[in-house]
Amino acid sequence: MKTVLIAKQNLEKTYSGACRSVHEEIKYFSSVGCEVHTISENANVEDIKKSGGISHKSKRFFWQKKFKRRIQFSNETLKLAKKIKADLLIGHGDLQHPDVHFIHNCVHLAAEKIHNKPLSKNDEMYLTHTPIFQNHQFKHIVANSYLTKNELIARFSVPEKDISVIYPAIDESQFKILSNEVKARIRKDLDVKEDELLVGLVTSGNFKKRGIDRFFDAISLLPEEIANKTHFVFVGKDQLTQEFQAILDRSPYKNRVRQLPIINNVEEYFNALDIFVLPARIEEFGRVVAEAMACGAPVITTKWVGASELMKNESAGFIYDGESNQVLANLMDALLSDKALRDRVSLENQESAKDVYESALDEKFNAVFNAYLR
Repeated sequence: MKTVLIAKQNLEKTYSGACRSVHEEIKYFSSVGCEVHTISENANVEDIKKSGGISHKSKRFFWQKKFKRRIQFSNETLKLAKKIKADLLIGHGDLQHPDVHFIHNCVHLAAEKIHNKPLSKNDEMYLTHTPIFQNHQFKHIVANSYLTKNELIARFSVPEKDISVIYPAIDESQFKILSNEVKARIRKDLDVKEDELLVGLVTSGNFKKRGIDRFFDAISLLPEEIANKTHFVFVGKDQLTQEFQAILDRSPYKNRVRQLPIINNVEEYFNALDIFVLPARIEEFGRVVAEAMACGAPVITTKWVGASELMKNESAGFIYDGESNQVLANLMDALLSDKALRDRVSLENQESAKDVYESALDEKFNAVFNAYLR
């Protein structure tokens, strides 16, 4: 039996993107007969056990600065790997010397896209990530999109052969087309009348990264006859900053926009939407896009969102560069004004989302990990 150790500093929030990826890995390695261990500073131990893993807690010294804590975490991981005689060591951006690195974030590109400046050499993410790629401290990388893969090749000259792309998966038993009754109930709860439309942006937070200001501006630029029969919702745990609140307050349609808290039944809301919008400055994958697609929502997003790579044919026409809010408004108008177009794009998205179903994940993992598990 092979022993696998998966390291990620925080495994407490099972629902978050990177944590969900770890659970996918635990389930896969368990299914092929491996003994799977995880190490983290914080963890939902019960969820790890349910997925088939054995959880270990790393020491955490609260007085340490974040970068030194990451070094401490790396050292703790290497000690555990030696103790359990791990055959395969997997990192998620927190580990300096893994066998395989799952990369979820392009920290240099994100600084440039979100803050319009290079990542500081004193930033803990610079200090953590840069040596991994510059010094080739891995055997293989699994990137979460071709956006991420191409960034690593361009910025760090990582050989293409050393990077595989495996998109994060979605649970097809949850994210699917639901009944008309469910859609009607959600729309009624949101006070959307039968002859009105519903547009949504769903995210966990970090509104600047996800382009909430672009969304608000585009709403203001919609034709009056469209905007006045459309409801707009955005989901996220963050409060709007003064800057973003001011943008919304200037909108002639601000009373048609509302914020919702993080919701557990998000698939019901995806089903209820006429359009899902994610005008992100960067989103290395953006699982929420794939989930919305699987639920039949037409999607508008930017080329800086990894999940846009799933959008094909007519649906691909709703990927834009993110620079112009007028372009975003025009794309929203095109879909809101044409139900037949929405229906065609919906069907295309449902089909494309099958590429990232959980049921298709094992084959993709096999292609990468068979060489390590022989």
